Amino acid sequence: MCGIAVEVCRGNKSPSVGRVEKMLARIVHRGDPENAGSVATMPGAVLGCNRLAIVARESAEQPMWNADRSLCVTFNGEIYNHRELRRELAERGHRFTTSGDTEVLLHAYAEWGRSAPDHLDGIFAFVVYDLARETFLCARDRFGVKPLYWAEDGDVLLIASELKSFSAIGAVPRTFPPGHAMTPDEQWCFDERRHRKDFDTADEAATELGRLLDDAVRKRVQTDLPIGVIYSGGLDSAAVLGLALRHHSDVTAISVGFPGSPDLEFAERSCAELGVRHVVRYLSQDELVDRLPAITRQVETFEMVDVMDASVMAPAYEVAHKLGLKVVLVGDGSDELFAGYDLFREHPDPEALMRYRVMNLHRTDLQRLDRVSMLHSVEAREPFLDQAVVDFAWHLPMEYKQRDGIEKWVLRQAVSDVLPEYLAWRPKIRMPQGTGLLFQLIEHARRQGEGLDGELQRELGIDLPETAYFLKSYLDCGYPLPDARYRKVGWDFAPNGYFVFQ
Repeated sequence: MCGIAVEVCRGNKSPSVGRVEKMLARIVHRGDPENAGSVATMPGAVLGCNRLAIVARESAEQPMWNADRSLCVTFNGEIYNHRELRRELAERGHRFTTSGDTEVLLHAYAEWGRSAPDHLDGIFAFVVYDLARETFLCARDRFGVKPLYWAEDGDVLLIASELKSFSAIGAVPRTFPPGHAMTPDEQWCFDERRHRKDFDTADEAATELGRLLDDAVRKRVQTDLPIGVIYSGGLDSAAVLGLALRHHSDVTAISVGFPGSPDLEFAERSCAELGVRHVVRYLSQDELVDRLPAITRQVETFEMVDVMDASVMAPAYEVAHKLGLKVVLVGDGSDELFAGYDLFREHPDPEALMRYRVMNLHRTDLQRLDRVSMLHSVEAREPFLDQAVVDFAWHLPMEYKQRDGIEKWVLRQAVSDVLPEYLAWRPKIRMPQGTGLLFQLIEHARRQGEGLDGELQRELGIDLPETAYFLKSYLDCGYPLPDARYRKVGWDFAPNGYFVFQ
């Protein structure tokens, strides 16, 4: 995984190496220290990269040129089908000098041009600059797992991985949409939901999901590096852990929580029974409160749910980094795809809600996940957001997802041969309850936000003092306001003291 920064100029304007270097300096955490701040200059463009070396670690430097230096690419992500593409491109006459996916991306552009993203199975944000044609191709993966922003400054186009890069140069960025590509002349969507076959029974659907999820995990552990799994002891992360153990020999489970919390009890029991190396990071209230401003800056959002989740989960990636892990697997995306939240039962159109939530993950959970993992130079991979898994869930009847009062029924059935029964059928509980966080951070934010008021808050629909506190913290970092909010929920306390959505 990497952090990228690019400047492309129109007309006769010369690009600024210094500006790209400033942009890279703000996201140096996204790469290895020895691979930070590398730039490639050419007439009309400067491409920069902070590289976190995972595939072809010794040979695939970035930015990367092709053999005749007519193409250059800077790339953040992983192309999971790069071996298959390499074979196909070699049959078409392409010759390779490295074993990495970055070079495959260059040859894919050379072969297919603007259609190159259609051939990619993976998570990516990249810019290929074509010197011969004085053009470029910029693209972002289908669900926005990898971040990408862009801004225009007269005849200059600026592209980077995080908002921080634009703060360094005084530009106002826009989100580059997932599943889209761009050339100097147009921007278009290359993503589409492929309708998979219908099933006669729910059991048939569960069998197919088990096969697809197993393949999604297999693709994401094709590395000689050790693998980590962020493990809560809940269904989603347990499914990922169980499948990872099938396909990789060196897997470590990492859990966080307050001592005695429900998630830790399940995680510790299951890892002991499965013989999995397990590292636990205990949380403390004072630590989480002290880190709130820094976490808000890192996550680049004022949405309270995401900031709190990031506060709790950031220590897990700190542990992964200390263990020397560069790749971790996570269970994110499952609740949105398979109706894991109570709000799906209450919504008049749960399928529309599913689609809304999935296609906004890049601005909510995935943004939070990317920032806290890359803060510690760790790459997070999400098997549930594999294209085939999403296509499967997209058209699956809701009665297969919520059945007999059980949420995510089809997923539970799909992994029932992988997990012990107490994990496969463990009832869903929210992260705050599972980790033992409860309401400490909200109470702190509420106290800090009392008395804050303003027209901007009313325009954004912010009427809770705790949300106003996070908005102020976000604005204090110099970040731009989004066009709209994507977390259209608030928090309140249930009679038992746990969080509930309202």
